[in-house]
Amino acid sequence: MAVGDLDLYYSDEPFSIMDKNQRTWLDPDLIDIWRLKSVFRPLITFTKNLGDVRATQMTVTQLFDPHADTTPLSPRQIWMPSMHLDSREVQITFDHNGNKIAYHKYDDIITYWQKNGKAGLRAIVRGALGQSEVDMNDLLARNALIDGSLVTGYSLYGTSGSALNFAAISTLDKYDPEMGSDIQLGMTYRNVPGAWGPTGAEGSIVCYTTPGVIYDMQKNQGWITIREYLNDRTLLNYEVGSYKNVRYVQTPKCTLWNCGTLIARAPIALAVKAGDGAPDPRTVKVDGTYLTGQTASGVVNYIQLGTFTTGTIASLEVNDIITFHQSVTSAYGVTGGVNFKEGKLQNRRIVSIDAVNGRICLDVPFLVDYDNDLGGGVFGYITKARNIHASIFIGGPNALVAGVAQQPLFYELDPIDDFKAIYRFSYDQRIGYQPFTPEVMEVVFTAGTTRVKGVGGVQ
Repeated sequence: MAVGDLDLYYSDEPFSIMDKNQRTWLDPDLIDIWRLKSVFRPLITFTKNLGDVRATQMTVTQLFDPHADTTPLSPRQIWMPSMHLDSREVQITFDHNGNKIAYHKYDDIITYWQKNGKAGLRAIVRGALGQSEVDMNDLLARNALIDGSLVTGYSLYGTSGSALNFAAISTLDKYDPEMGSDIQLGMTYRNVPGAWGPTGAEGSIVCYTTPGVIYDMQKNQGWITIREYLNDRTLLNYEVGSYKNVRYVQTPKCTLWNCGTLIARAPIALAVKAGDGAPDPRTVKVDGTYLTGQTASGVVNYIQLGTFTTGTIASLEVNDIITFHQSVTSAYGVTGGVNFKEGKLQNRRIVSIDAVNGRICLDVPFLVDYDNDLGGGVFGYITKARNIHASIFIGGPNALVAGVAQQPLFYELDPIDDFKAIYRFSYDQRIGYQPFTPEVMEVVFTAGTTRVKGVGGVQ
């Protein structure tokens, strides 16, 4: 690390701008925002740890069964050619991922927050770091499943499956639950065990999908609630029901917010630091309840927008979920579309709009910095677009494999400054997520109903 990097990152911590962790007198016990268990972990196969091999990739070999020749043999035949075996390989590249959080010892002295009865920031930041590791790996798994379906061609778009890409999905292209039967037909012909078991009875395909798709499906008479088969099988995390032998698991992480046809796009015209964007908590309560964010000097209580390149500020409405991002992609059919895989992407709800000054306020402050000028005074983008709902069907084992060169490791790093003031907590991993048996998975991309607050609808 260069000296400049040390100056930039060593003392990078979120607490110096905070004033809500200092007393007048308040209840000291923190109440966690609802924290979720992993969604995709149960379907991932982890390979052996290859840390001792010291490689950047791993190759896994699959063996083809020999051909069963039905040609009759002559009555006196004593020789015949041997059957042949063959193989194929799957390469897994290890990605290095990690995160860090830090605090200054002064912040630990003055904070009154408590976690599980213990005052101070140590327990708080460790808990937050652990949840971020779960969320990060869920998103990496989701991205690998979606990209894997696109690369392998096991993907369908729209109600009938005949649309070409994200751009071709209209508001009428909601998920048709009969699509599950189409998926099952294809998997049966591909000998996927979840579609057709060895006894001749139907197996069980699992579909990970969005709350909007579930909402739209529950209006069908064939929908079976989880209560109707509660005692028949082991339930998956967030399983909600079934339709024609497809079990459905609900997760908002399958909602690709604003990744379809653009409705409104504007640059972010003022650098944004973590903590910016929410209304001033001294004067405004979010949803009439929450004094959100901090009041320290330097916190900006809005996001400044530049000139819209698509739509206008009138295209935005209070309670819209918009996406903040620093990159664009045309890989999914939308020219300059949102890249759902971007690491710094954030989805936020608009709570107020200042159309005169081109500013918006958000329900939750920014939790990363957008302070790097991308060129021409642009620090990122806001996008409102059609939401894409991904329904991920899994019909057998090894749909996704995680090759592990280094399992997630957590670190408590000793202070190295003159006053031993900066305490840092971090984790990293070297894991590669790779579709391993693509024929047992398929993804359907559709429109769907969304609602966070206000009137729901298909965007």
